Amino acid sequence: MKTRRVFLADDHKILRESLKHYLRQEAIVDVVGVADNGLDAYKEIIHLKPEIAILDISMPQLNGLDLCKKLKVEMPELKVIILTMHKSEEMLYKALSSGVNGYVLKDNALEDLIEAIKTVIAGKIFISVDLLQMVVGGFVNNRKDSTEQLSIREREILQMLAEGRGNKEIAVALHLSVKTVETHRANIMKKLGLRNIADLVLYAVRNHLIEA
Repeated sequence: MKTRRVFLADDHKILRESLKHYLRQEAIVDVVGVADNGLDAYKEIIHLKPEIAILDISMPQLNGLDLCKKLKVEMPELKVIILTMHKSEEMLYKALSSGVNGYVLKDNALEDLIEAIKTVIAGKIFISVDLLQMVVGGFVNNRKDSTEQLSIREREILQMLAEGRGNKEIAVALHLSVKTVETHRANIMKKLGLRNIADLVLYAVRNHLIEA
């Protein structure tokens, strides 16, 4: 697999240095820079142009989610993996809404980071297994959550959207026009009562449409 340029930002020095050392032992990773706060991370990432940014969610000066939003405007192709202690659906929802591609719990960082990198490189969304299981296991919702109301094509597109694939990529994969994919996407959101891509991903997790 091709070596990927990675930037790491975390304000905890011991964790930051441990992760940097760990990642540099992996052949697929080239750690091109590190930072201990959000503003420095923003400046360095814009300058160095890595392919992947691993960001602590709680950093001084600029938190990881706001940093992700800023970076996605200027570098839309950048893959962002969030590191966090927050094992909650609410925080996961905020992260997905901010445009993150991966959500890694710090408790599992050494086990999950390389898999997260491989997953986001493949154009999919990575969520630590412990959190996925919690979201699925704790799901209680009175709204109708059956995909039976969707057509086969809509279920196919729903799954690909939940995996993090864009409209154009889905159109190519399914031999459809982008306009057709956009129409299916709008119909899916309406039928399931979903507001945004974060809702869609959580729906897919709860209904086992993406791996948990």
